[in-house]
Amino acid sequence: MPVTPARPSTTTTDIGAVADIVDVLVIGAGPTGLTLACDLARRGVGVRIIERFDTPSVASRGKGLQPRSLEVLDDLGVAAEILTRGSVRLPVRMVTADGTVLDRDPITVPVSDPSTTPYPEALWIGEFDVEGPLRDRLALDGVHVEFGTTATAIEHHDDHVAVVVATADGEQTIRARWVVGADGGRSAVRHALGVAFEGFTMDARWYLGDVRLEGLDHSRQYIFPTADGMIGLTPLPTTDLWQWQSTTEAGGAAEEPSLGLYQRLLDEHLGAGHVTLTDATWLSLYRANVRLAEQYRVGRVFLAGDAAHAHSPAGGQGMNTGIQDSWNLGWKLAAVVHGADAALLDTYETERRPVAAAVLAMSTDKMHTFRDNAGGGAAGVDRGLDGMGGDDTTGLSIAYGAGPLSLDGRPSVRAPYATGLRGDGFAGSTFDLLRGPHWTVFVFSDDPAATDMFASTPSDVHVHRIGAGAIVDAQGLATERYGAIAGTVVLVRPDGYVAATVDLSSAGVIVDHFAGFGG
Repeated sequence: MPVTPARPSTTTTDIGAVADIVDVLVIGAGPTGLTLACDLARRGVGVRIIERFDTPSVASRGKGLQPRSLEVLDDLGVAAEILTRGSVRLPVRMVTADGTVLDRDPITVPVSDPSTTPYPEALWIGEFDVEGPLRDRLALDGVHVEFGTTATAIEHHDDHVAVVVATADGEQTIRARWVVGADGGRSAVRHALGVAFEGFTMDARWYLGDVRLEGLDHSRQYIFPTADGMIGLTPLPTTDLWQWQSTTEAGGAAEEPSLGLYQRLLDEHLGAGHVTLTDATWLSLYRANVRLAEQYRVGRVFLAGDAAHAHSPAGGQGMNTGIQDSWNLGWKLAAVVHGADAALLDTYETERRPVAAAVLAMSTDKMHTFRDNAGGGAAGVDRGLDGMGGDDTTGLSIAYGAGPLSLDGRPSVRAPYATGLRGDGFAGSTFDLLRGPHWTVFVFSDDPAATDMFASTPSDVHVHRIGAGAIVDAQGLATERYGAIAGTVVLVRPDGYVAATVDLSSAGVIVDHFAGFGG
């Protein structure tokens, strides 16, 4: 995809008069792109989302949603539907080459304190069953994925980006004030921008696929340790499909994936006739990349998801990190579209790129653990696959370093979840108060006048007093988890991260923040 540099062009006034101008163009309609488009659309941002494939994906690909991603999807209103399409805590059956059968607890483990999130366990689910509900949610705001639309060139202008696309009706140009490349690990957008994708390709190769079969119980996950590693078969809930995942010889030649090859690998391990593969909807030969984009932004174009970072499959992090990229970027783009200082967008890279670097290191360590233990029988595979869940992979502990969005000079952490709140016409949790495209102020005080100073804040700032005569924290969970005392004020960003925790006497910094925010 060719790209041309910025040059003097149409003024902002002129481009606003062009009929096909859109606020944001999202390139790529996987979970990352769809999450971003949903968040932008609900915030009243004009958005288009294009996808080069002609139809929605039928591949399971990433098959695990972590607790923080489920919280994001809850805020968008799709978590309930997605939960019906997935499973938690799949029991595992291991069968070794000598026929030994070992039933064990699920690979996923809940967070150490399940009361700290409404979604304490990772969810097994095919990627297509995440994308479907997100497309439905997007349609509620009148936005539909434009399939069969391939970006072929990007031209930068001072106040917009012109993206040339190929469609069934011929070549067209989409003009957008901002563009986000969420088009996967081989991102055409990233290549067009000339952004380096630093890292390495692992020697290990994997056979992947979605298959139908006879001979196994669809309510459990199966792992077959082999001399080279393992064969894994994970049932995909609400379907009759299984995701196949198996190792090949490290660094050696691998055959093209086929149903016949996968059947032979099963037969070599279990013996012929025990399990019969009957069909496949997707087959792939995968070689893990561990890479990180040198930068996440070039002018008016951003990278998100796999276009910005490529992971090993260990730990179930790729899809989740992409969803959370979009959650960080969406509200910032919307604010700038509505008048905020464009410098706000610089915080996307400074906050999200370090997170991706840390996740890459973690998932790579897990993959090396697996390779080191491969061939060690059931115990070796067990050690290598542990970690799809648990406190280190949930996304709940991610924090952003102190920066321009940290009004108290401290890192921004995820706003705690606390239940047991009661008020006039309200009963629920802190997340019920946070849900939606707005900033939130919690004022912990029994004084009804404690919120008076926030009367002039914009309408998209929701102020809640937690104390006598307002929202009562009868169990004390919110007070405890927010570290609050009488007079504590907490400002929570639209993406659910704490921007400030201050005393009421110092809360003018919050009022001043909105006075200068500009949108």
